[in-house]
Amino acid sequence: MTYDTRVSPTELCGGFVGVADVTFSFQGQLRRYLREIDRKALNAQVLVKRHGKDLAGYGVVAQSFREGAQQLQTAADEMQQAIHPLMLGFMQTLLDSYRIDKLEHLPETARQFAPGLQRAIEERQMQLETRTEQGRRASTRLRQALARFESVVAELEYVVVNGRIEAALKGDARAALAQVSSDMDKAVVQVRNLLRTYTDQIEKVLS
Repeated sequence: MTYDTRVSPTELCGGFVGVADVTFSFQGQLRRYLREIDRKALNAQVLVKRHGKDLAGYGVVAQSFREGAQQLQTAADEMQQAIHPLMLGFMQTLLDSYRIDKLEHLPETARQFAPGLQRAIEERQMQLETRTEQGRRASTRLRQALARFESVVAELEYVVVNGRIEAALKGDARAALAQVSSDMDKAVVQVRNLLRTYTDQIEKVLS
């Protein structure tokens, strides 16, 4: 996250609360969606085993579903790891900004008895500049993690398309396979839409 040293503590606090709120909501919904995708991927594997060799071709798709679900979880974990330092840095920046603001607005009578006040302010500002650079790096890591997650979602969408094609070729089992593929498609679309919404919300703060 890019921090502007001229931004007031109140504005920083508002930005932090906004990021915290959307992140909490995003993480809760994402956990539910990922569990749903994993369950549907497992259902696809069970269906294939139940029909034996007749669905051998779709078995490859079902396995890809399961692997894709696991990759989504890994990408989600990486994203969580990227979010934590960003939020921590935001909190530290907020604290530094608050302290600078308090020091700069001390009454003149207090300043007379604090000869090292200006030096203290300068040190805090240097710390804030360091936080700003750390925030930029944290923002970059989060963007990379979001992009990685989006690429995994795209790969799973491709698997879903293959699943629909394969299901259409399976005769008596076609209806069951089509339903499995449709369920997986809906679950992946939910994750994709959730990710895009969260990314847009985060970019409004990072920009």
